[in-house]
Amino acid sequence: MIVKKKRSQSNRHFKVTENIKKSISEILLRNELPIQPGLGFPLTVIEVKMSDDIRHAYVYISTHENIEEKKLLQMLKDSSYYIAKEMSRLVTMKFLPKLLFRLDKTSENYQVISKLLNSEKVKEDLKK
Repeated sequence: MIVKKKRSQSNRHFKVTENIKKSISEILLRNELPIQPGLGFPLTVIEVKMSDDIRHAYVYISTHENIEEKKLLQMLKDSSYYIAKEMSRLVTMKFLPKLLFRLDKTSENYQVISKLLNSEKVKEDLKK
């Protein structure tokens, strides 16, 4: 059996990820994306995961507004060139990563778990 040793994230990789997360957060906070109609609500950057070669950045976004997921992702995809251009002003790198936006589902998971924990069946089991 061959066991692969999982490499830990290098310090450089971590710094690049945090700089990209910070710059994308600043750009989205300004809410000046060139899309019509514009976003009238804030977006939160939950996490940025970089590929090993730092060529792709998976940006996990969350919002509290009720908007169709595909519509939001398409808006972000359409404005990814603008975000990358603005990011190049904030982050100095030889190559900027390609931005790939994803919706963060962890808050939905927390709500489901909370609902389960507050159910009558769990409360009865805890009393026993």
